[in-house]
Amino acid sequence: MEIAGCVFLFVGLVFVVVGTLRSVIAHTIVATLHFLTIADTVGLIFIIVSAFFFGCLSIIETIAFVAALMVTGPLVTHVIARAYINSEGER
Repeated sequence: MEIAGCVFLFVGLVFVVVGTLRSVIAHTIVATLHFLTIADTVGLIFIIVSAFFFGCLSIIETIAFVAALMVTGPLVTHVIARAYINSEGER
């Protein structure tokens, strides 16, 4: 079980780090939000699942965290992108 936890943790950390680095070199705010949303949502889900395999979370807590991440991450990014578009891209 700990090997699976280590694999999930490593994959989650790779997603978060690569997505963050890729968002730094994005040319627009929308592209930056796109990379951050996908990388953070998927990476954090892998990290939460690894916490389950390490015995830190129960199955109910894992499902609740994953469901919350799947809803709140894209929702917040959509709100930020919509506000940016409505402000006509002013910086």
